[in-house]
Amino acid sequence: MALLCWMAVVLAFFLSADNSVDAVDSSRLATLVNGILREYRTPGMFSLAVSIPEDQNRNIEDILQEVFLSDPGDDVKNNNKNEVYVGSRVVAAKVLERSNRGADHAESRVVDHLSELFKKNNSNDFLLFYVYASPCVEKCSSDTHHESILRRINAIREWKSYAVVFSKIFKPRNGQANTEQELSGALQRLGTYQGTEGQIGLNNIFRCDKRNNWMQCNSCLSGNQVQQYCISDPKIQ
Repeated sequence: MALLCWMAVVLAFFLSADNSVDAVDSSRLATLVNGILREYRTPGMFSLAVSIPEDQNRNIEDILQEVFLSDPGDDVKNNNKNEVYVGSRVVAAKVLERSNRGADHAESRVVDHLSELFKKNNSNDFLLFYVYASPCVEKCSSDTHHESILRRINAIREWKSYAVVFSKIFKPRNGQANTEQELSGALQRLGTYQGTEGQIGLNNIFRCDKRNNWMQCNSCLSGNQVQQYCISDPKIQ
């Protein structure tokens, strides 16, 4: 019996190791997000995928400069909004409004180019997938919608380490706002969807936003549940 228990422990270890990624440091992530948005932020809804050199021995600003030299901010921001910008280290897109069938969300336009971005860079890079607002309930995080990003975003697991980051909580432009339960379910589906590469992991999803003029990143995993801050704004005391 003891031998069987030990074999089960060993098996569990190797299975978890196969699906593991490097832990994301929230303070370092906040510095990266702040720098990336300083260079590439555009008005309205937008999304970015940035392959960032991972070197703990280098200054973060030097690392970011390497990214900015490969894909200058003006090139990314001035790209035709109807087109997806695909550079050396950056993929970027805005919402594409369609007169006959609503809009193609920015993150949905970016995910289709993740594998292309991966082939241009080092697997040891850190992949920052940023979207202005959390994934919508009805489309992007849906199990059934044909424009869902659940399967396609799974390509970020090709990188050794990564983070999916949003700043604001999604609010539909038309119709009733989603409940906290619906928003929580959307993040759960994003984190636990079992793709061919495994799960993204809720621990790799962060809300990064400025509070008191200071960028702060909070993991959306709290215990085994979705962190409250990722589905609602703090009440003003």
